[in-house]
Amino acid sequence: MDKILDFLDFSSIDPQMYWRIASQDGSKTYEIFWRRDTTIHWRFREFGSIFWTLSTAERIIADLRNEGLDMELFEHAIKNSLLHQVCFADRIVKDSRALLGADLVNAGIQDHEEFLKNIGSLVERVNPKDSSPQLRIVKD
Repeated sequence: MDKILDFLDFSSIDPQMYWRIASQDGSKTYEIFWRRDTTIHWRFREFGSIFWTLSTAERIIADLRNEGLDMELFEHAIKNSLLHQVCFADRIVKDSRALLGADLVNAGIQDHEEFLKNIGSLVERVNPKDSSPQLRIVKD
């Protein structure tokens, strides 16, 4: 689940997402809201409550578990939201190849992947494995 949350933070096309998820026993429903442009990305509340509880990416799973949320359902909902974005991104790539030409789009994608690889190497050099990290990179 941590990798899924990292993927959401770093790769989501949508700047915010919202889910309604039931508790494990089905007696309550919770609203969960993720928003990239806020300092603390996560907030949740029991449906109908006025106030939100703020949570960090590092704490959100434990916080929701403590509320009795159905974590399997929550994971499924996040994956489903991300899958919709993957389908949208795939459509953009296909349409771009038709409009701009496959060679140009493929070269752009390849250049971008090389750039990310170089950035990853730089982060690993700046943060040796035996030191405290100063930069963080998310890999699959």
